[in-house]
Amino acid sequence: MVTRKSDIGLVVTDIDGTLVPIGTHVPSPATRKAMHAMHDAGVYVAAATARPYEAARALFLELGFTGPSVFDGGASIFDVGTSELLWKNWLSLSRLKTAADILLPHAVTVDFFPEYKMLPAAEVNADALTEEAPYAWAMVRESAFDEVIKQLKQLPDLNVHPGVGKPDQPGLIDVQITDINADKFHALTELRKLLNVSKQQTLAIGDSSNDIPLFDGAGLRIAMGNSIPELKALADHEVSTVDEDGWAEAMNRFVL
Repeated sequence: MVTRKSDIGLVVTDIDGTLVPIGTHVPSPATRKAMHAMHDAGVYVAAATARPYEAARALFLELGFTGPSVFDGGASIFDVGTSELLWKNWLSLSRLKTAADILLPHAVTVDFFPEYKMLPAAEVNADALTEEAPYAWAMVRESAFDEVIKQLKQLPDLNVHPGVGKPDQPGLIDVQITDINADKFHALTELRKLLNVSKQQTLAIGDSSNDIPLFDGAGLRIAMGNSIPELKALADHEVSTVDEDGWAEAMNRFVL
């Protein structure tokens, strides 16, 4: 059993830009080593990610995640081991269609479905949607992005999560829309209830704007070196970047 230097019992980690570099699914050797040490020390490690469950499960199982984690930007909690949906706060069908109407004319790829399914925007009709979904996601042309965000932010009771673009898809930026209470704070609150862990025993680590609500639910807040300035301003500590194994540094400095 690995010993630990703190009473942290739960680490909630963002994935992209925190646990792994954005656009990849491969953790570094240092991250793998630190993750295994956390498990050996009896610290529960959960994810809080914008990724859908189906797109993240293989990585999570590889790293030894078991039990509940937060997916869909805070709209869902799944048990990684059993695939059971333990909690959800999804978009109603009417709100999903309203967001889709704004996104579709300017999108290349979309996902508006209860299960992870990315389709070309040209193949999707908002009127044909029939079920609620955890989020509305789209890869939007950069030339229209600001106007799309402006329209989405006028809709009531929604969270709008603008992306930063991907190096392999120039000219496109992604955006994810969830219910206003489907963020990482509300999901973390439910996760702590499921695990019977207090806020003071919880460490949160992240890098981007959707990790700001995550910090609100944790007693110890760690910002990656590649974090946005707004998140760094809220952090108790800052570590190295994701490319410099900042996640492993955080676990070794503040937990193990």
